[in-house]
Amino acid sequence: PPSEQLRTYIAHETQAIGIRNFQLALVPGLLQTEDYARAVISRSVNVPSKQVEVRVHTRMLRQEIFNRYPRPDFTYFLHESALRLPVGGSEVMSEQLHHLLRMAIRPNLELRIVPCSAGAHAGTAGPFTLMEFPRFTPVIYLEGEMSSVFLEQTTEVAAYRRILASLADTALGPEESKQLLVTQARELYSDREDQHDLAEEQLQRGRR
Repeated sequence: PPSEQLRTYIAHETQAIGIRNFQLALVPGLLQTEDYARAVISRSVNVPSKQVEVRVHTRMLRQEIFNRYPRPDFTYFLHESALRLPVGGSEVMSEQLHHLLRMAIRPNLELRIVPCSAGAHAGTAGPFTLMEFPRFTPVIYLEGEMSSVFLEQTTEVAAYRRILASLADTALGPEESKQLLVTQARELYSDREDQHDLAEEQLQRGRR
């Protein structure tokens, strides 16, 4: 079963009206495909093998939040290195990149890529999630290997808002970010024209 901290996080997540997330090395959990999630979780040395599928299932169930009404607003800042880390191999990554493209055309979801060319940036201290609620103060969530932290103090939330504002200045715009996803998908599957066409079709669909 999920840990107490994860259950608390999921409870916060399901009540949020706005979720803003930054990730350095991995695709955010809510945007992961099942195979990508399985590849990530199975490589954790602190997750018993018998719990891998349970955790994958839990992660997939959390994605029902995208079908919830009213729909929360999502903003994801994702470092380019996460697109280049071949989690699960080229086929898993190709599907993951195409899934990111499908998600990025949703009207309530903004995906911004922080390019490697930007060098040092405001998010180098690590990934985090800011959740906002209709009647409660915002919460910052920091996830560690063995423990996680919820930050609620005004000064703490303000500090992470400054990081998000700086990342917004550093990251590629939404359209440039989608184009980078298409480029990366083509690099992974350079010998498959059908994948090129699919990536381009998804990009054009998002522009309509």
